[in-house]
Amino acid sequence: MSPWRKLITLAPALAAKVRAMRPPKLRVVADGRVLYWALALPSEEDLEAHAAWPGQNAPSLEAWLVERLAFLEEAWPGAQEVELLGVWAGNPPRLEPVARARVKRREEVGA
Repeated sequence: MSPWRKLITLAPALAAKVRAMRPPKLRVVADGRVLYWALALPSEEDLEAHAAWPGQNAPSLEAWLVERLAFLEEAWPGAQEVELLGVWAGNPPRLEPVARARVKRREEVGA
């Protein structure tokens, strides 16, 4: 299972953790490379207002996280490790880990 899929399956727990931590932004790192430097987290009110328009989606933080992670999975399907970090303003910015998922390496059997 890809790290993106692992995080998507954990979306309810991720959303709860993000609500508790309340970071204004998320940094997405895959294999040590920053994919999103500071992805702004929408408020629950903004998501509900956005979903009220016909044809729009992501009525909840959980759905928004799934949507963003699925987009990133398409763009970087071969990622072996993905980390989400909460970002707060400052110089330097404060970073706190939100979640990390990685592909488990298979043990090589020696002869």
